[in-house]
Amino acid sequence: MKLAVLTDFDGTVTLNDTFQNVAEKFAQGDWRAVDDQYVKGEITLEECLRRQGAMVRASKSQILDELDGVTRFRPGFDNLVAYCKTNHYPLVLVSAGLDFVIKHFLRRKTWWNNVKLYAAAAKCTPTGIKFDFPKLKDNRSISLKDDTVRYYKTKADTVAYIGDGRWDLHALRNADLRFAIRNSKLAQLCREQEIQATTIIDFKEVIIFLQSRMSERNFSQVESE
Repeated sequence: MKLAVLTDFDGTVTLNDTFQNVAEKFAQGDWRAVDDQYVKGEITLEECLRRQGAMVRASKSQILDELDGVTRFRPGFDNLVAYCKTNHYPLVLVSAGLDFVIKHFLRRKTWWNNVKLYAAAAKCTPTGIKFDFPKLKDNRSISLKDDTVRYYKTKADTVAYIGDGRWDLHALRNADLRFAIRNSKLAQLCREQEIQATTIIDFKEVIIFLQSRMSERNFSQVESE
């Protein structure tokens, strides 16, 4: 395949962070302290999610009802879905959030049949949210996010990644085309670490960039033939 487009969900496809919304509403404990442990490199992404999930006391229906009232989507994502579908490029959501939340909104927006989802399976229980993480495909990978980028780099000539947070950094670094939400933590980290990334606020900006890049690539191929 020529191109694979991978994107984070919380804070990227959505304007809000749905997992943070859930933690703020339903967590019993200092979930932000767990975030700090991850930032300091004391725990992995998986362990961070397990600890934070264990603090959440809510049913699936309670969580979805809460998020229905606050979740909004970044402009242009429906255009990106259509662009990828038309050109037969896989559009892949790679998330460290709640898979049942993502599926809920994808089905509501009729995007479900046109995207693939890579995320841990989350289940609400009386003792918190339990996560079942997929096995990593590459032993160099740090989390499911950069692992998914590495996987698609074996399948596609070019892999694009779009994200907004610290958890997206390793995935973004391994992608061929990098996009960070403007003024996000990820954009800040890219500046600090001198990682080249295009900042965006609307997915239509991604489409314009991809159209230009793929057109250049196709032209180069014609010239070389």
